[in-house]
Order: sequence, then structure tokens, then C-alpha cells
Amino acid sequence: MFQRSRVLCTSFLIVMFGMTNGHPCAAEDKKTAGFLYLDDVPPEPTDSDLPIMYYEGEQLVELPPLEEELLTHGGAHMYYSSDYLNAVAPVCEGSHSQNLRLDECWEEPQPWCSRPHEYLGPGIVEWSPDWSWFGSNPNMWEPRFVGHGAYEVFGAVFDQGGTEQNGIGHQLFIDLDLRLTGTERFHVQFRPLGKDNSGGSFWRLNSPTEYIDNSTGVPQRWWFEGELQSLFGPWLGDERHQLDINFTIGRFPFRLQNGLLMDDEITGLAVAKNNILSLGFSNVNIQGFYALDEVDSYPASSDLAGVAVTADYRTSFFEAEYVSLFRNREEEFRAHYFALSGTKFFGPISLAARTMYRLGDQNAGGDGYFQVLESNMTRSMGHTIEHLTGVDLAVSYLNLFYASENWVTIAGGNLDRIRNAFAVNPLFNIAAGSPPVERYGVAAGVEFFRNNQDEAIIPEFAFESQASDPIYGAGLRYRRKMTARMFFELRGIKNWSTNPALRREGLFASTTVIF
Repeated sequence: MFQRSRVLCTSFLIVMFGMTNGHPCAAEDKKTAGFLYLDDVPPEPTDSDLPIMYYEGEQLVELPPLEEELLTHGGAHMYYSSDYLNAVAPVCEGSHSQNLRLDECWEEPQPWCSRPHEYLGPGIVEWSPDWSWFGSNPNMWEPRFVGHGAYEVFGAVFDQGGTEQNGIGHQLFIDLDLRLTGTERFHVQFRPLGKDNSGGSFWRLNSPTEYIDNSTGVPQRWWFEGELQSLFGPWLGDERHQLDINFTIGRFPFRLQNGLLMDDEITGLAVAKNNILSLGFSNVNIQGFYALDEVDSYPASSDLAGVAVTADYRTSFFEAEYVSLFRNREEEFRAHYFALSGTKFFGPISLAARTMYRLGDQNAGGDGYFQVLESNMTRSMGHTIEHLTGVDLAVSYLNLFYASENWVTIAGGNLDRIRNAFAVNPLFNIAAGSPPVERYGVAAGVEFFRNNQDEAIIPEFAFESQASDPIYGAGLRYRRKMTARMFFELRGIKNWSTNPALRREGLFASTTVIF
């Protein structure tokens, strides 16, 4: 009797819950809610020829069939064989595939040297007990060496103030990276054809015709970076005290305030402590740094010491610095820099306000200040625009600035001198260390990305008043990915001014091969 009751109860539950997909009140139109009758079961679903539509803005757009979606987007390899995909959509003939997935014949580019395994490959991590840091239970080394670089060939036609400079040239970058652990590595960069910020060696074609040799065998960047916890934590033997302090020592690139306060290669030391949770901030990073000589400051190279603090708060980012420049030899001078900025994100829009002050003695050029307001907006293009033009993303920017008469940046020696001559945005020239005169203006531009971001077109416009001389500028930049290892760049600029010495026009083209 008990067995029979259990069978009846089970059958009742199956009818009540199984046929209603777990909703006992699906048949509320019946006299007794909670019961489902066989005549209430809907017929089997049938395929519909009606397309699925949705609104994009005010335009009604039709979704592609599922087969097309799988064929032209990521994950197609899970449903179709390579032979079928290549026969239906041969995407390996051109370099700009319309499919949002990797080509069937695509192979990941590798650096020219990677030992003991290929770069980011599936090889086993190798280590030896004889290779380790300090302490009784030290962190083991996992050595990996990677060598990579780039070779660039360029040509330029340029005229400034009636003086022409036309030529063709080349530049070579060689980067050697020896990673010992996940946090420690040695890095060296050579620029055999273009030392410092020269941009390369080139043949000048206009009079006088000559070869400008900027070659050097001296490494332009070399540094060691690591974490104190990884090196000395096991040696201390107390896990309650973490030395999560990062450091870099050598000659390395260094930027402050988005490159507007400083963008240089310095020889020195930088120490940073992040992940500090305080005062409601999600992350506070404190960085101290010191550079000896080789700081491309005004009016001469100098030593440098300072501290920088960055903090995240909700959708905002704050940055503050104090930097001291001093030179105690030959022509002595001293200057102090103070900077503060805040960046706020409003969905696709970001706004940044920066204020920078300089207090210098008479030999350093006196006091000055620099105010900048930056904004940009990212926008995805509509279906019609993307279909007609291939543009799928646009990033626009608008910058306003004012620099007082005696303002000069700390150092701008990391900016490419050749490319900087074709910059429309006046902020690049100010950051590179332009003469200390009163300047204010506005710059605007839009970067259009095409063909799955394989191409970029950037029209730009600017107005600047430099020592009361108005300057109007317009320019166009174009970048295109040619192959997996090659890209092309084109820059054009045209300036108008009542002062003939401030007029600029020119064209720059380059092709770069990555190896």
C-alpha cells in the first residue's frame, strides 16, 4: 500500500511540475489553479521565416542568420571544419578580413628570439634549485630570454619659416629582455641608427646634401626591475610582513602627468608602493624617484628628485607630484615643480583637469604655470555608417591649455624629434620643451577606426597664440596594418600664421617591420 501511494504521488508531481516547467500556476485560466490539462500544452515550435529585428537608434536592423553569425564571428571553428570555412569564406587572400575571428591560416607572430620556449607558448616552466633568490625557502628563477625589435624606413618633406628640410632615413630598435621571475627582469634597448630622440639617421636631399649620422653602439635604455618581497621576503622568514615594494634602477623611460610634465629617459632609481587602502580610495600608489644627470631639463641637464602619488576613487583618478631640479656644477640653478590633476569617467566620456606650477631661481628662468583641460569620447558607429564606410569606432578629443611666459616642462627628451615636427596638437611641442613664451590655445581631433581597427584615420585642427602671434593648424594622420608584422603611417600638416617664422607644412611617410 505504501509503495502504491508513493507511485501515485510521484506521477502527480510529474504532471503538475514537469509539464509546466516548474510553474504550478501556469494554468490560472482553469477553474482550479495549479493543474495543467493536456489540451493546454502548446503545439511543438516550428521554424519561422520571419527575421529577427531590433532597433539601433531609430533604424530597424535585421539580425543575420545564425549560420552566418557563426561563420563570420568568433567560435566558428567549434561548428565547422577548416576546409568548409576556407571554401565558403576564403579570408586568407587579403590582409583586412571582414570576419570577427582569426583567419584559418593565421599564425601568431613570434619574436626573432625566444628561449627556452616560444613566446607565450605551451612549454613547461623550467627551474633549477641552484637558481634562486635569497633565504631558506627562496623564490626560484624561471629564466626566459626574448629578443625583438623593429626596423623603420621613412621619408619627409618639411618647410618651416621658409627653410626646407627634405630627406629619407631609417631607424632600428632592438630590445633584449631577460626575465628571471614573474617580477624581476633585465631589459636593454639599442637604437643603432638613432641615438637619444633623434628619430634615426637620414640623407638630407636639399642643399646641402649630406648624410646625418645619428648612429651609436651605446644602449639607450637599460634597467633592472623587481619586487623586494620576491627578493628578500623568504630571507626575512615572516609572512606577516610583506615587502610588496617595486623598484627600477638603470636608464628607463619616465612620464608624469600624461607626458605633459615630464617625458624623458633618466638614469636613476624609482621605488613604488601600491595597493594602499586609505581614506576611501580603492588604490593609492606612492612613488619616489631620483635621477642623476642626463635629465634634458631647461636650461641645462640636471639632477632630479621627487615623489608622485596616484589614487583611484570610484570612477575618478587623481595624480599629484613634487619634483626638484638642481644643478651644482658649472652653471648652477634650482627649480621646484608642483602638479595636481583629476580625471573623471562618465561612461564613454572622460574629462581631465591638470594644473602645474614651477618655482625657479633667476638662472632657471623664473616662475611659471601650465593649465590643461583634456577630454575625449569613445563612440561606436551605427550599422549604416559601418556598412558604408567600414568605420566601426570613433574616439574624439578636445584639449584647451594655457602656459605662462616662463613655463617649461621638466624634460621632454623621450619625444621623437622628427615626428614631433609634424604634430598638430601644440601640447606635444610644449611637452618636448619649446621656448618659454606665453601660449594658449585649443586642439581637437577624431580617430576613426576601420576594418576591425586595422586602419585609423585622424583629422586634427588646432589654434594657438604664441607670444601674441596667432597660429592655425590642420593635419591628417593615417595608419594601416599591412601584414601581421608590418604597418604604414602617413602624417601631413599645414600651419597658417601672420608670423612667417611660425608657418609649417610638410608630409611624413614611414613603413615599419616588426621582428
